[in-house]
Amino acid sequence: MADISFSLSGRKAMVIGADSGIGLACARAIANAGADLVIGGIDPGKGEGLAREIGAESGTKVSYVAVDVTREEQVAAAVKEAVARLGGLDIAMNNAGIPGWPGAIQDQSAEQFDTLFAINVRGAMLGMKYQVPHMLAGGKGSIINLASTAAITGLAYCAPYAASKHAVAGLTRSVALELADKGIRVNAIAPGPVNTGLLASMRAGRSALPASPGGAQVPMSRVSEPEEMAGAVVWLASDASSYVTGTLISIDGGVVAA
Repeated sequence: MADISFSLSGRKAMVIGADSGIGLACARAIANAGADLVIGGIDPGKGEGLAREIGAESGTKVSYVAVDVTREEQVAAAVKEAVARLGGLDIAMNNAGIPGWPGAIQDQSAEQFDTLFAINVRGAMLGMKYQVPHMLAGGKGSIINLASTAAITGLAYCAPYAASKHAVAGLTRSVALELADKGIRVNAIAPGPVNTGLLASMRAGRSALPASPGGAQVPMSRVSEPEEMAGAVVWLASDASSYVTGTLISIDGGVVAA
């Protein structure tokens, strides 16, 4: 019978983009499920404290590395350091992302578009580029990328953001196919509105713009909390999802179904 354990005891995990929000909530949950963990982000002062806090809470080994996902050499170094500290890599979450700059397409700048893609898409690609060889060496692994319901539907006045998340979905599915017979699974979560700084920034930017025709309402009539993303991530990281790869899991209060 297949092992359907949700435990991550003995696993070695890395979460990039764990300074706050979804990444932080998922990092906590992964450690609390038993994994030793390295978290990465762009705020070392905050990150070191978070690592100590999560380690004390979970009883697992947790440490922090600074990493700017737009810099390939930093991503390579961060993954190498994580593997050295952990003694391998079984689980990786690529969570770094920004909302971009809401506005009509004719008002979007190429520079802003490039910055958005450098973080949201290139960051996920670079994460996988350097994580996968270590998982291949170990013969197993689970990678979870951060998409969005904007990877499934359109998002008026946030076209570059939606495009970046469609790209993350394409990366996820394609790499999943490359690794499907090698013991490595690659999936993504697709959150709806989550109570984070990213959502606040996006809503503030769209508030002065025309109402979006057919804009999605949340059937559950509320915004989620970051911790509500963590259960799916722990499941994807665990053996309980051993036959799941190339999938986007929508965690959205019913937005996509509406």
